[in-house]
Amino acid sequence: MGLDILAYSAIEKIDCVFNEDGEPIDSETREPLDCDCYIQLYVNNSFPGRADEIENKGVYSFRDSVGFRAGSYGGYNNWRDDLAKIAGWPLGEYEQYGERRASHCIECWNGANGPFSELINFSDCEGVIGASVSQKLASDFKEYQTMADAHPDAYFREKYAEWRRAFELASDSGCVKFS
Repeated sequence: MGLDILAYSAIEKIDCVFNEDGEPIDSETREPLDCDCYIQLYVNNSFPGRADEIENKGVYSFRDSVGFRAGSYGGYNNWRDDLAKIAGWPLGEYEQYGERRASHCIECWNGANGPFSELINFSDCEGVIGASVSQKLASDFKEYQTMADAHPDAYFREKYAEWRRAFELASDSGCVKFS
């Protein structure tokens, strides 16, 4: 198990209803949707402001997409901590399972805003980030590219490039889906 990421560009809401199996169908003809490229999006209400332009459980068409595996949940969280570190977030401590742990993500988790904060303080398993937040994150990834290139871990650099590409694509009226 782990975190999979799908980024989409040019999403448009499809007028549909759902059949008895929960599949989207045309609202007028009650036939299957007349396109192969649609997605249903889940807005994670635990992280408000990440996808204000997207209707929860809405069905959308899209123009282009890209996907990648962000890693195991633990691996993604380690990568996210390295991201927070290169962005200059200070090292803090938190308690988990009765143990004290250190992380550069603490200030973001506590609501601070700044570089990558919308990604650092977001679900590691499900939800969607909309186009406006994707534009901000794409800008952050561009701004910190030199620091990412200097990171000693090739895996970090590879994932950085994949995340940057996802947010750049989603900046074009799209979204980034976590699942």
